[in-house]
Order: sequence, then structure tokens, then C-alpha cells
Amino acid sequence: MARAWVARSKDDPKKWTAFWYDPDGKQRQKSFDTKKRADDHRKRKEQELDAGTYLDDKLGKQAVTAVWEQWTNQRKLTNSTKKQYRSILNTTIEPFFKARSIVSLKVADIEQWLLWMETDRNLTARTRRQRFSYFSGMMEWAVVNEIIGRNPCKSVKGAGNRSREIREQKTKARRLTTREVLATLEGCPARYRAMLWLMAGCGLRIGEAMAVSRDQIDFKAETLRVDFQIAEDGESESGKNSAIQRRHIKAREEEEPGRSVPLPPNVAFELRRHLKNHGVWGPESLLFPNVSRSGYLYASYFYPKIWTEALKQGGVSYCKPHELRHYYGSRLLYAGVPENDVADWMGHSSTDVLRDHYHYIFEGAEQRGRAAIASMLTPGADDPTEQASVA
Repeated sequence: MARAWVARSKDDPKKWTAFWYDPDGKQRQKSFDTKKRADDHRKRKEQELDAGTYLDDKLGKQAVTAVWEQWTNQRKLTNSTKKQYRSILNTTIEPFFKARSIVSLKVADIEQWLLWMETDRNLTARTRRQRFSYFSGMMEWAVVNEIIGRNPCKSVKGAGNRSREIREQKTKARRLTTREVLATLEGCPARYRAMLWLMAGCGLRIGEAMAVSRDQIDFKAETLRVDFQIAEDGESESGKNSAIQRRHIKAREEEEPGRSVPLPPNVAFELRRHLKNHGVWGPESLLFPNVSRSGYLYASYFYPKIWTEALKQGGVSYCKPHELRHYYGSRLLYAGVPENDVADWMGHSSTDVLRDHYHYIFEGAEQRGRAAIASMLTPGADDPTEQASVA
């Protein structure tokens, strides 16, 4: 029995229909205006069947947005990450691709999308690269699942220009001085001042600082264990909105210990003072519960009542609280602490993030660079490359 053939359409004698059996033995068909087009389609299906690259035409006709949702739904994502993917869909995928089928996308379409994100949405190079990476991952998933035959993103040139991305970040960086950091810490409400000290003095993220408990602090060993975070991505009773929860830090299994961070004496002093004046809350012995001491601290309270108030009282112009973490990383690098250690203490998987985000944040790099070359390009200056080797 032939696997594919062409015959006149029964419904319309003027048309021709290509018939074939798919890999599951199910008969498929598609009609065309001419016999040649029908026969070309038959040949293509036979070639796909022979090569093992058969694709169901109906799957490829799905809208890009529908495949994006399939891709995100089959992944094991936290609620917060699901929200992020949904936001990307609503702001930069659906408005551009609309009802376009995924099989219709060409390299030029992806390039136009990147340009649109830059000119119409004014997204930074870093954001564009991130969204392109997600989109390419979705397209690759579609290839693996035999929805499309190829991933056009692989042929796109210059989708992620790291040099340009770093230049943009450098020009927009908000560089906190030590005076500004100390003024912000002093301006913070007393009940939460130690939390900001943990962010500036130990490099904790907001959620990590909110989740610190008494058993994570080892005053004797001068270390802080960071293995939990407060996240607003729990399941609520209605199932519609995310609820707050304390869970192991992202991308870690519950049995993993987290990371250990050096506890500076000035941060330890603030923690001791906090424990003496405010104590701990709940069965987990948290240091920073909500203001009524009835539950976890919400970001919706932290930003206006703690962070903004600290900046106002300290006379510091607005910046994101994450800049305290940037301050921590940049000052460690400035002091000559090895990159590997800094990456470990900050919870980065590699030193690449440090090179991209922290080296240029602290002040003085340009001055030190000028001084270093000036001292070298001087007659009589020591040149380590010309020193005689010692036997």
C-alpha cells in the first residue's frame, strides 16, 4: 500500500488532494488548486517519512502565543517565574506576533521583533537578550516536540551583544557611596535597620534578608548561613493570587545547606542589638516579621514604609534596594577579595556575573587605571616582565 498518493478531490473536482499515512498509520490529506502543488506536497511528506522528520501540519499552524503557553506549562516553574513568563507573553510576544502561526516564522521575523523591542518598547540590551533567549528556548522545544522543523532563532546574528549590554548598564548604574549607604542605614526604622545591614554588609537579596532566622547566625564562628528566602509565590486558597511563603532559596533542593557568608563585626553588632531590642518571631525564630508581628514581611510594606523612608530620612536620592547588594560586591572586589570567593558569598554560579555587573560600579576605577599606567610609563620604573628569573 502506497504511503502517499494524489487524487482529485471528491468535494471539488477542480482541486487535487494529497493523501498520506503519518508515522502512527493515520491517513492524512490536504487539498490544493493544482495537481503539481498536491504532488509537491506528497513528495515532501514522503521525504519527511523517509528521513524521520515528519511534522504534523496542524501542530505547526498553532499560534506562537499558544505554543509559548504550552512550553511554560510543561516546565516546573515557581509561581513567580510563571508570572514573569506571562508578563513577557503579554508585553512583547503577543503584541508583536499576534495570531502568527509558529511554523510561519522566519529569521527576518525574529530580527524585526528584536528591533521592535528596542525601538518601540525601549528595552535595554540585557532585557532584549534575555527575552530572545527565552523565545529561542521555546522554539527549540517546539522542534524537539515535532511542532516545527527548525529553530529560526539559531540563524539570528547579534541577538545578544554583551559589550553593548555592559556599556548600557555602566551608564545607567546608580553608584552608592559609603556615606549614602550609612545614611540610608541610619535613616531606616529601627525595627528593620539590621535587615538593611545584612543587605549592605553580607550581600543578601531582599527576600533572603526578610527570611533570616536566629539559627542562621553563628556569632562565634562569625558566619551567616543563607538558605531561605521570603517569596510571594505560594498557592492561595482561591488559587488565583500568590501567597507569601518562606522557602529554600531559588534553584536549591530542601536538603542542600545554602551558602555561608562571612559575618563582619559591625553587622554582628547590629544583629545583637536587634535581638536584644526586638527579639524573634514565630516557630522559625524570624528576625524580621511584619510590623504587627503576625506573619511574614510583604514587599508591599517594605518598599514604602521601610526602604523609601530610609532614603528620605538619610537624604539619599531614590535607588533600588538591590543597590546595597551591588555595594557589597563592588567593595569586596575593590578590596582585592578573589572573585571566586565573592561569587560564592553572593550566591552566583560563576564569576561572569561579577565581571558584568560589579567591576564598574565602585568609584575610583578610572583614577586607579590612570595612576597604574602613569607609574609604569615612566623612565626607570620597575617592569616585572624584565626581572631576571630566580634559579
